[in-house]
Amino acid sequence: MLKKIKKWGSIIRPRTLPVSMASVIMAIALSFVKDEKQWLPAALCLLFAVLAQIVSNLANDYADFKTGSDNENSLGPERKLVSGEITAKTMLKAIIIAASVCFLVGLSLLYWGGWILLPFGLLIMAVAFCYSMGPFPLSYHALGDVAVILFFGIVPITFTYYILTKEINWEIIAAGISMGIVVDELLIVNNVRDEKEDILHNKKTTVGLLGSKFMKKMFLLNPFIACGLGFYFMKDICDYKVWAIAIIPMLIYSISVYIKLERYKGKQLNALLGQASLEAIIFAMTVLAVTLL
Repeated sequence: MLKKIKKWGSIIRPRTLPVSMASVIMAIALSFVKDEKQWLPAALCLLFAVLAQIVSNLANDYADFKTGSDNENSLGPERKLVSGEITAKTMLKAIIIAASVCFLVGLSLLYWGGWILLPFGLLIMAVAFCYSMGPFPLSYHALGDVAVILFFGIVPITFTYYILTKEINWEIIAAGISMGIVVDELLIVNNVRDEKEDILHNKKTTVGLLGSKFMKKMFLLNPFIACGLGFYFMKDICDYKVWAIAIIPMLIYSISVYIKLERYKGKQLNALLGQASLEAIIFAMTVLAVTLL
């Protein structure tokens, strides 16, 4: 039983899950400014975001296995489908179960957010599948970065904030964009690692189109752009000097990861997946710390 749990624990890609948690944590932190501390819907938003990412991760593994993007020569972490430890049929069942649980959790949030959330929740579920599957998989048509900024940044932050406060404003949208940009760091590492394989399997990514050199520079700039946006969406929460000081650890950490990105090659880049994910958590915790001052 323990072995089975450990196997499925690795399949859901736990090192990547902090990115979905970070967006909700940031939205919760920003809602504190409105003196809104509703812990149950906040926890359900967090659970929904993590489950939606798990569905996307499983669907991505299934799609990449079917197209051959994941194979015995792949540079990424070992995939259980490729190794034969699980079958494609079993993976499909897991996707259906995870999607069903995610849908039920999403339905529960209608109690706080209203029926207006339903079409957007269904859209989130659809994108979780369409990111890698379907007739026009987003990740295969250089739209992965756009999807990440929208559905790991803008959408989870604005809708979590709406559920908790019944408000959406331009500052919250800017916060969503900033988080989406930080989360994209993870995708850049993944696509830099797989650049040659993706080209071989006709998988178009921004790294393949614009080159790894350019996207590595974007990796360096993204945290600075995100923190720069913070001067706007945090302007009514703290003095700009406080924000300027608060973001220093985040920027130092991001630069340290960038240095490794420039130095590492091939499978070495797998070690950066968790470190890139951690950037999002650090960014969210920075916002949380400042809101609690």
